[in-house]
Amino acid sequence: MSAARRDDTREWFIERAHEPSADDHEGIRRIGIMGGGTAGYLTALALKARRPWLDVTLVESSGIPIIGVGEATVPSLVVFLHHYLGIDPDELYDKVRPTWKLGIKFEWGPDPEGFLAPFDWDSDSIGVVGSLRSRGNINDFTLQALLMRADRTPIFANGGRPESLMKHLRYAYHLDNARFVTFLSDLARRRGVRHTDARIAKVVRRSGDWIDSIVTEDGRELRFDFYVDCTGFRSLLLGKTLETPFLSYADSLFTDSAVTGNLPHHGHLKPYTTATTMSAGWCWSIPTPESDHLGYVYSSSALSDEEAAAELATRFPGISEPRIVRFRSGRHEQAWRGNVMGIGNSYAFVEPLESSGIYMITLGILGLLGGLPGSWREPAAREVVNAGLARKWDALRWFLAIHYRFNTRLDTPFWKRANHETDVSGIQHLLDLYAAGAPLSQRDAVVRDFAEQAMPTFYGIAGVDTILLGQHVRTSLLPQSISMEEWHERKAAAELLVKRALPHAEALDVIRATPEIHQAILEDEDSWAGRGRSFGHGFV
Repeated sequence: MSAARRDDTREWFIERAHEPSADDHEGIRRIGIMGGGTAGYLTALALKARRPWLDVTLVESSGIPIIGVGEATVPSLVVFLHHYLGIDPDELYDKVRPTWKLGIKFEWGPDPEGFLAPFDWDSDSIGVVGSLRSRGNINDFTLQALLMRADRTPIFANGGRPESLMKHLRYAYHLDNARFVTFLSDLARRRGVRHTDARIAKVVRRSGDWIDSIVTEDGRELRFDFYVDCTGFRSLLLGKTLETPFLSYADSLFTDSAVTGNLPHHGHLKPYTTATTMSAGWCWSIPTPESDHLGYVYSSSALSDEEAAAELATRFPGISEPRIVRFRSGRHEQAWRGNVMGIGNSYAFVEPLESSGIYMITLGILGLLGGLPGSWREPAAREVVNAGLARKWDALRWFLAIHYRFNTRLDTPFWKRANHETDVSGIQHLLDLYAAGAPLSQRDAVVRDFAEQAMPTFYGIAGVDTILLGQHVRTSLLPQSISMEEWHERKAAAELLVKRALPHAEALDVIRATPEIHQAILEDEDSWAGRGRSFGHGFV
């Protein structure tokens, strides 16, 4: 294209996310984030990182305590924290002390071993069909699965010169929530986020879907151009004030409560989250440096709080004093209305069975930053963001539902109901395809692509394969693309690596003393989390 032609076409576009001019009376300059926690502080940091001209204020009450439970995540958070927000990994490891997660161990389904859901489940690096034929379950199908079985991490001492496979194998963080939020709040202040310690007494609604101002209990009136609702399940702006209808997922997800506590692990750090079947739900176990953080997610219609706490204490002797948490699963009809967007539990929530909480927060933040105009004179991408987030949340609902529908480990009244009544209608088309031939991820390329589009989550159809095959849901196995001899050769090669790999606690010490390992993970072009692939495979 000639230079003259380029000049002629310049006026048809404007640069996205520009700073509004000083004389633009409808410019979006002041953002108010109502509520702190993980959702509030990640939103504040993202706004300052990506639109540094914004005046961002976070309003929260110091009288509302942080729930200090463990938080399991998915690999995209590594990319989001270190590339999108620009957080120094050395500082994160020093202040937050995360541990690594290679996947989830499900004590779930009919097999006494349960099944493993590693983050390399879509690589099939050894072979899922071979694993089923060789040992009767899926637990030998990838390198990460073998590492999880051995409680090992892909760091190798190698005679004093540590080596790592971390840049080739996706991993996530286990976090202590209280420590993580404290770190984020300190970082937000250093990066120029204003902080107001106050309780919200009143939200003043203008005509339509517009918030005019916030009035605090001490009488202050706070006015912003845009409001982010991070008030949790209270949903003060999106739900209570704007009266956005709530769509329940209770027909698919029956739980509504959790009892939590901590259990000493005596230095044995596992490189995975554990999900253990319980009589009226399930229990998470998330390893942190000091202890394992446990939480029994249950249905209050099937079990009282006292019964849940007693079952948790019996199953895990030595657990700390229990704490009860209430929740509801579902989403509001819209995340973004007028000049308000709900992020985190104020918009939607599902139980943490697949560690989706912070992942879905980051998707909301990306939607906000990608769709918010510089001025109200410009079009806003509300409906696109609303439709996209709704589709992601609904797909997550159906993905979690198949964990319940097919878990036959226990035959208690809760699980009998789950096996017979869990609504899986939104994923039935994939279940039918699975029954006709699995793994889904090894179907014809066109059918596989269609199936991926039908499951628009981080987990994809490889995740569906893992959950269904792991629970021994009936199917016709597709032919294996390699011989069993080659499968055994692959497994033997992987086992040699696993034998050399370090236990998790030792590996953490190595990586803290070897910053070049972090540098390779976050900078190398061939790394899954390298700078050139920041928002590539697996993020959205």
